[in-house]
Amino acid sequence: MQTETYRHALTTAFRSWHSLAVGAVLLGLNFYLLTQGNNFINTGQTLQGWVVNIIAGYAFVAAIFLGSSPLSENHTLTEAFPGVFDHFKTFIVGGIFWALGTALITNPVTQLKTTDQMVPGALALIIGGAFLLTAVLIAVAAAFVRPKK
Repeated sequence: MQTETYRHALTTAFRSWHSLAVGAVLLGLNFYLLTQGNNFINTGQTLQGWVVNIIAGYAFVAAIFLGSSPLSENHTLTEAFPGVFDHFKTFIVGGIFWALGTALITNPVTQLKTTDQMVPGALALIIGGAFLLTAVLIAVAAAFVRPKK
């Protein structure tokens, strides 16, 4: 029974490969924007960097949304893609969580170079991971919302 469910999920997901392809493009955009946003932050343009990182988070949440939407009632790309814009406010919140989580995980304290950084580094990793998981949960939950007609 469990094997059949797994096969059905994979068959359904890969039958809608268009959504997966667009999601992959959005993940590429996410990586590019993350790099640019961190460059802005490192050169002293902090506000611009955070805005770009939040937009990168929006792209990440949209990619996860498109990747999980074939498992919901939004089977095709034409049914799922409008959801990227319909859930704008939700995805912005997910983008903020993603940007905060990424910032905490990539914080220099998390490299644990000295023993006095052990507890703050561990807390930053745990909280950053929780923020990233929240962004993923926002995207998956949005994928299972019934589309507006």
